[in-house]
Amino acid sequence: MSISCIAIDDDPHSLESLTAYMEKLPDLELIKIFTEPLQALTEISASNPVDIIFMDIEMPSLSGIELASLLRQKTTYLVFTTAHPRYAIDAFKVEADAYLLKPYSILHLAKTINNLYPTGKKAQHPFSILDDHFFYIPLHGENGDLVRIDLNELIAIEEIGDDIQFKTTKNAFLSSKSNFTKTLKMLKEHSAFIQITPSVVIAKQHIKSVLNNKILLSGEISFTISDIFIELFANFIKNNLPQEKPRPDDII
Repeated sequence: MSISCIAIDDDPHSLESLTAYMEKLPDLELIKIFTEPLQALTEISASNPVDIIFMDIEMPSLSGIELASLLRQKTTYLVFTTAHPRYAIDAFKVEADAYLLKPYSILHLAKTINNLYPTGKKAQHPFSILDDHFFYIPLHGENGDLVRIDLNELIAIEEIGDDIQFKTTKNAFLSSKSNFTKTLKMLKEHSAFIQITPSVVIAKQHIKSVLNNKILLSGEISFTISDIFIELFANFIKNNLPQEKPRPDDII
């Protein structure tokens, strides 16, 4: 999924930072940048809508708040990027969707994108997450590396102490659990996932077999269902078994 973006900021250094971050988030496509708000107003007003506009607030000739009120219909999401927290209330009066306080990190940007795009649009089958469902996770370490998690490839999520491990069809990635409170809650409640232990949630579409209380998933990953989740899982299995056709002598 390509997310079309426009950035408006009179500070070239801020635009350079945002551009560098976007290069590490390949789903974000920066199609245009503006340093002059009046030029942005003229060109964007005559252009097709985009997915996200990133906009500074304190700019010459026209403030970001004023500009946003004139361009709000030209973007699905409006994200203010500013060094001034005092504008937060004004920002949300013009229906801003997010407020990034400078200087912000790539992690803050990634979290914002995760919040704006927590779900997709087209279903594949009853237990499938959509092809354009994804989020980014920061890996442990000092490099600030990010990994994209495509939910169709996500097999299981396991909480391990203060960390959380995302097991996918490609690899397993470990990150801090504190970064994913909302994401973890969403996955536990999503119809395409089911919780099988206090610390493990699995994707229904990756279930390969069930033997007693042991579940085999894609990638030879396996877990044992906790006693408190047996009834929940049994109901899931019962409700999704193929319906047996009646035999001719059963029909009266």
